[in-house]
Amino acid sequence: MYSFMLTLHSYLRWAVIIVGIIALVMAWAGVFSRARWTPQQVTLGRLATIAFDTQAVVGILLYAWLSPITTSAFRDMGAAMKDASVRFYVAEHSLIMIVAAVLVHIGVLLSRKKNSPLQAAIFYTLAMAGVFALTPWSRGLLPGL
Repeated sequence: MYSFMLTLHSYLRWAVIIVGIIALVMAWAGVFSRARWTPQQVTLGRLATIAFDTQAVVGILLYAWLSPITTSAFRDMGAAMKDASVRFYVAEHSLIMIVAAVLVHIGVLLSRKKNSPLQAAIFYTLAMAGVFALTPWSRGLLPGL
C-alpha cells in the first residue's frame, strides 16, 4: 500500500504543477490585461484546489500512517530533527505543502470575492514557489518507469 500511495503522490505532483502553472499564468495575464475574473479562471481555480486537495489527502495518509520515514521519526522526534533528510519529510515538506494548498484556496476565494485576478496571482505565486522549493525532485520525475 505504501509503494502504491507514494507512486500516486509522485504522479499527482504533475497535476498540481501543470494546473498550478496554467492557473498562475492565467491569473497574471488577467492582472496585466486589467481584466475581470473570467469563467475560465474560475474553472482553473477549482481545478487547482482539487489537485492540491487530492495531493494533500494522499500526502497526509503517507505522513500519518503509511510512510516508514515518518512513522519511525514519530518514535524519536529529537533524532528525526537532527537528520536533514528525515526532517525534510517530517517537517519542511509537509508544512510547506499544506500551506501551499491553503494559499491556493485563499487566492481562489479572494479573487472571486473581489472579481479580480490580482489576489489569485499573488497567492498562486506564493503557493507554486513553495511547491517548487519543497518538492523532492531527487525521487525521480516519473517513479516506476
